[in-house]
Amino acid sequence: MKKSSLLKIVRLVVSTGLILYLISRLDLGAVAHNFRSLSPFYLILAGALIFVMVLANALRWKVILKSKDVRVPYWRLVYFYLVGIFFSSILPTSIGGDFARVVAVANATERGADALASVVVERFLGFFILLPVALFSLPFVSDRISEWKLLVIVGCVAIAVFVGAYLMLLRPVARRLAMVLNPLLSILVRFRARERLEKAYEAVVAYSKYRGTILIALLLSLVARLLWIGGCFVLAQSLEIRSGFMALLLVVPVVELVRMIPISISGLGLREAAFVVMLKQFGVADSKAFTLAVTIYVLFFLLGIVGGVLYGTRQLLPARSAK
Repeated sequence: MKKSSLLKIVRLVVSTGLILYLISRLDLGAVAHNFRSLSPFYLILAGALIFVMVLANALRWKVILKSKDVRVPYWRLVYFYLVGIFFSSILPTSIGGDFARVVAVANATERGADALASVVVERFLGFFILLPVALFSLPFVSDRISEWKLLVIVGCVAIAVFVGAYLMLLRPVARRLAMVLNPLLSILVRFRARERLEKAYEAVVAYSKYRGTILIALLLSLVARLLWIGGCFVLAQSLEIRSGFMALLLVVPVVELVRMIPISISGLGLREAAFVVMLKQFGVADSKAFTLAVTIYVLFFLLGIVGGVLYGTRQLLPARSAK
């Protein structure tokens, strides 16, 4: 059996197992009641906030691309982003959506290395902003947290991943890593993959010179995260979850960090379990936490459906954008 097939099976087992475990512990009658009690107004408002989050992310992407003189019309980037969400929703990992965005920009501009670098940098900045948001909320909710162990573990892992990713961008560290991986990289020479990887790496590192761009992109990352958390807060109000906005400033980033662990299908099961565990710290019933988790991601999935429809009718959009 191929390694990739085995990983898919493992992810499927993990996602299915977590969902079945949660369902076995939940009051399904209460969950059904929670779904029925959701207000259409709050659903529309939450969906609108999530869509505006996508607009902010697309603007962040445009700022990053523009700094390297890669010019793609803003609304076309919004389209690419929605298509990326679609592929993230139907593929085993969210990386599939990122790959779709890289391919889209590369095809539109014929600058593959810069397309890849822009998505890598954008992803990194979106990940980076999670830590400050969560840390900001801690002084306001620390007295309400009943179990710190899991939070400390997730925080340590997140910091380790961030530090590791940052070190990878330092050329001395990258050179040493390349020496360790040289046998593998030598094999890739025949496919010209090594040359492409080195070109993409240089394109990513080059962003360190654009401090103004990085600052603007970080601010847009913050806006996007607050909009996502705002969507969660609106749905929480509809479900009569009274944990407060500050609690969600901590809960949602932790859920996002847990969801990124590559052991499930696009975070399915992990995010629901993380919502249940984290909101339980603030006295929220498991059934309501589960309903919130499912609803917020159903709304996100619907945006992916929009992206899929647009992708299927792409003749409505220009095939190639200006460079």
